[in-house]
Amino acid sequence: MFRKSIVYLVSLLLLVLSKADSLYFQDGTDEIIKKSAEALQKGNAEELTRFFYRIVEIELLGEENFYSQVQALQLLKNFFKRNIPVRFTIDHKGAKELTAFAIGTLQCKNGVFRVSLFLKTDESKTFIHQLRIESESQFNPK
Repeated sequence: MFRKSIVYLVSLLLLVLSKADSLYFQDGTDEIIKKSAEALQKGNAEELTRFFYRIVEIELLGEENFYSQVQALQLLKNFFKRNIPVRFTIDHKGAKELTAFAIGTLQCKNGVFRVSLFLKTDESKTFIHQLRIESESQFNPK
């Protein structure tokens, strides 16, 4: 009986610890949007890709494809090298059930871009599954 109780307690402890770990490291949608906005403003590709799903759809200035996190990191590093961010502001955001989005304006030294982030929750974790960076001139022609 004593042995059975020990096994039960150890099992319960392991279950609680595994759930606590996933809750501790899991950011909510608002937090991911906030941290992504900070990463975009700093041009920090490493921090931004931390929130990406295993495979992410990226549309970058008209070129659209699916990338692994490693490929996305290189793509964004190159983008930020050519387009040094000055400021990023979120213009719109919303959420419904297991999805969320944020649309903002990225002001760089050499241009202005519209950035769209699309998030989804999968297995109790929220990730960015789609990122679009488009020239602002597409939306506001002079």
